[in-house]
Amino acid sequence: MPETDQSHSISVSWYWRAGAWIGIGINPASLSVGGGLASQLPLSTLLLLMPIGALAVTSLAVAEGTIGRRRREPLAKRASSTFGPGMGAGLLNLVMALGVIGWGSFHVGIAGFSVAHLFHLPIWLGALAVASLGFIFSEWGLNRWNSLVWITTMAAVGLALVALVAVGAAPSVETTTPGLGLHSLLWVTGSVVAYAILFALRSSDFTWDLNTDSDVFKDGLSLFILLIISLSIGAILYQATGDWNIADILAKTHLASLGQLFLIVSVASPVLSGLHSGSLALVSLTSLSKRQSVGLICTVNFILGAIRFDHQLLPFLSLLGAVLPTALVVMLAAATLRPKPSRTATLAAWLLASGVAILFKLQGGLIHIAVGVFVSIVVLLTISYLPIRLRSLKS
Repeated sequence: MPETDQSHSISVSWYWRAGAWIGIGINPASLSVGGGLASQLPLSTLLLLMPIGALAVTSLAVAEGTIGRRRREPLAKRASSTFGPGMGAGLLNLVMALGVIGWGSFHVGIAGFSVAHLFHLPIWLGALAVASLGFIFSEWGLNRWNSLVWITTMAAVGLALVALVAVGAAPSVETTTPGLGLHSLLWVTGSVVAYAILFALRSSDFTWDLNTDSDVFKDGLSLFILLIISLSIGAILYQATGDWNIADILAKTHLASLGQLFLIVSVASPVLSGLHSGSLALVSLTSLSKRQSVGLICTVNFILGAIRFDHQLLPFLSLLGAVLPTALVVMLAAATLRPKPSRTATLAAWLLASGVAILFKLQGGLIHIAVGVFVSIVVLLTISYLPIRLRSLKS
């Protein structure tokens, strides 16, 4: 299969881009997110609410991916057409690149720890090995490393099963659902959205060259199903161990070596998809080549991975959840509203809503994502249509 780029009109089927979607659906991070949710709410409640969160973020990814496919625009072009080619697009690409680096550092940290534990090495050597392999595999190109998806998916499934067996998980589901209310719904949905919002935002990087809208839907379905499974297994593991970090859970079990081997392989897809999008963002921001951009990201991933950035996953997701959902909602709204909002309106709506969401988060609120999304819509509609309404009243 030939490589595709923005200078060619080659179209591909859904399975040539499924690797990125499946890799986000099930991997060590999604398991850890399920565990993090279980640290706050009982399993019975989560089993009802997590599918709603998975549906919400999958819908966002499919919507953005469909628009990107119809316009033949990856994220960099989508950002430019929404927020303007100057500061607006640059700021979004910068935030996106930082998000990709954060996620890459999580995966390098968690896999690097497993490499170190498996081969009795210092953690920094394990992180270096994982980051180096990421750089090497990224040189294969998108279509070639996408073929690894089935190996990484099976490894992620194997990781989940080994972890369940190793800890002797026997899930206990209460007949009642304590904590099942609007606040819990918004928090769980917001947390799942925060986990995959970076991918939803950059989903057009993996859809702009697909054949049909149904190809986007098929990729989205793979994300939705696997995300529900992965989050549920993570919640069950937390119920059994009281820990949400999958690498630390495995290290304490008698099946540590087998589980960590699966873990190392399972991070390949999310790491490589992140390097692909992150390098595109850096190329649009700097004079670096794609290879140099990948090298820079891998270097930072190694440094942060060596100091176990993976332990900062939940605070990191909270920060992304305050900034990126508002950007994506504005992008989707700008693509559908008529007349199209001005770039000044879209940028103002994104920045103001993100500021409000950050303030809510700093105050300890758990529904800052929902608040930010609501504010972004209100601000966008107000700036875009209030002057038109006032002019019509005067006339």
